[in-house]
Amino acid sequence: MLRNSTLIIFIVLCTLSFPAWSQSKSLPETTEGASKVVKAYPNPATSKIYFEIQRNNDKVYEIIVYNFLGKKMDHIKNLAGRTEVPLDNYYSGLYIFQLREKNGTLVESGKFNVVK
Repeated sequence: MLRNSTLIIFIVLCTLSFPAWSQSKSLPETTEGASKVVKAYPNPATSKIYFEIQRNNDKVYEIIVYNFLGKKMDHIKNLAGRTEVPLDNYYSGLYIFQLREKNGTLVESGKFNVVK
């Protein structure tokens, strides 16, 4: 029963995040060969994960990390280049991150897995 309700919550959260994502005017058209702005590695991660900005521009970003249930786990501000995030307070499971510009505009989202 817990797995079913967790899945339902995840689906609802994904559904709610898509309208906000589609309203963003700064997102490029999605194509097969489109390059990502941020790279998260290693995936799966055990003790730390790195977020690396792939495009060399002068923008400053922030990353917000949510657990599978939608609870905010981390908010990393002033992200430029490569940032290491320790996973000491994370449990094993799937996490979703959102890359946002300093003004709050959603640029990209992704996921990573923590295995302990």
